Amino acid sequence: MSDTAAITSPRYFYGYNLAAYSFVISFLASSFFLHSRGIFFPYWMEEFAAEKTQISLVISLTLFTGSCIAPLTGYCIDRFPVRAIIIIAALWLAVGYALLQLVDGYIVFLLTLVVFQGIGWTGVGPLAQTKLMVNWFSRNRGMALGVAIMGISVAGIIMPTAATFLAENIGWRDTYSLYAVTLLAVVIPLTLLVVKQEPAELGLNPDGDPTPHESPSALTATATTTSTQTNRAVYKEFLTSKAFWSIVITFGLMNGVYSAMITHLPTYLTTELSFDLYQASYMLGVAGAFAIAGKIVLGWMMDHISAKVTVLSAVSAYLLSTIIFMSVNSYGLMMLAAGLFGLGFGGMVPVRSVLLSRLFGVAKFSRVNGLLSFFLAPATFWVLITGYIADTTGTYVTAFQVWAVAFVLAGVVSAFIKLPERHDAVN
Repeated sequence: MSDTAAITSPRYFYGYNLAAYSFVISFLASSFFLHSRGIFFPYWMEEFAAEKTQISLVISLTLFTGSCIAPLTGYCIDRFPVRAIIIIAALWLAVGYALLQLVDGYIVFLLTLVVFQGIGWTGVGPLAQTKLMVNWFSRNRGMALGVAIMGISVAGIIMPTAATFLAENIGWRDTYSLYAVTLLAVVIPLTLLVVKQEPAELGLNPDGDPTPHESPSALTATATTTSTQTNRAVYKEFLTSKAFWSIVITFGLMNGVYSAMITHLPTYLTTELSFDLYQASYMLGVAGAFAIAGKIVLGWMMDHISAKVTVLSAVSAYLLSTIIFMSVNSYGLMMLAAGLFGLGFGGMVPVRSVLLSRLFGVAKFSRVNGLLSFFLAPATFWVLITGYIADTTGTYVTAFQVWAVAFVLAGVVSAFIKLPERHDAVN
């Protein structure tokens, strides 16, 4: 009897521990910048005597740096232990957050966020966490990715209000010192304790199946192909794939707008409308709550329904929410718009990850995911564009109109391209 055949299905699959771990790390990592920056935005404007455009530039350059470094991070995640990458990145972030106590001017503030947040996030955030899920799950990959990255959305519910409270009571600088302590006291020990690279380390198979989901011959063929391909050949495969460029175009039109929304919405609500910062934080919390539903629903749809229908559903939610934002000033309706925005955004990471894993397989996943992040880098300037439009036109409504056009174009592209279905998946 072969070793593979002798493996029995465990009563409790260790991969669930990894999904829970990724949930916690995603929650913490996204709390520090993604879901705090919109609340801190007006504080930064006041402290550094800056306009919306200038603070938006800091945020866009930070996000852009992360996107540009993502291919290198993805390469490292595919070649080296994920645990080591996460620990190094967490230490780097902690140093950067501690240094924010000392920044005394706009330029130093910009450089500190770009160098530490921009680089460190790529090794702690979705690139690393999705790699773990792709390694540990096959049949249930869409759902596992949705659950693991759900921590980002849960943080979106809790952190805007928590960041408002912290900013008002201890200040944004001390808040970042608290974030640094959390990285050192929670993220690093948890990573050392829980993370295992792949099921084979524990004598298991993906999903806890008694035998690999793929046939032994398929596994052998995949391993052989991967080992014989040079990195140059691998990246050439990505760059010459029409499907890859279709994903770049589709997600490029949508990626970054959510970042612009959670960055600028509190300022829009408190300066152009008559709401306070706590009301703005509640609205961001609603977006986070609906993003949880988006991860679950769209992750399930990727496993069981057409990929095209899934992507178009997300685009429709984005578009409808933007129309509401630029048309009304009712708090209740804007809550609905925030929810729809969160619903569309919530599914983007699991949907994108499933599409890439279907196209190129598990062994190349982090490299292609990192490369995609690189080509999506220009989308990070949605934050800057939104701030610039608001400064030059005197209103955020014009920016919402630009968002709506981008979503319409994304819908048109999605309707006409072929997206890989489950039966198209590469092992």
